[in-house]
Amino acid sequence: MEIEQYIQSIEDKLQQLFKKLQQSQADNVLLREQVQQQQDELTQQQQTIEALDEKLKLAKIATMTQQGNGLSEEEDAFRKEVRGKINDYIREIDRCIALLNS
Repeated sequence: MEIEQYIQSIEDKLQQLFKKLQQSQADNVLLREQVQQQQDELTQQQQTIEALDEKLKLAKIATMTQQGNGLSEEEDAFRKEVRGKINDYIREIDRCIALLNS
């Protein structure tokens, strides 16, 4: 009879382990879903930040063009940077046009 009790004890422990395994797997699935949701939210927030940064740059450009002279060194440097980027874009467009014409 001792052997039967020992076997029953082992079966009970195995069932407990199986239940813990199932719970751990369920928790794992839930945690993976939460991680995915947070990654999606982070991506959305990064896109929002990029869009707001772009709007801020455009607003700075708009205010600089309205102010004219009397710019601070930082504003003047930003204006020069923007002009440089615009010139780079124009050069790239000219290269594309040249390639299309050839």
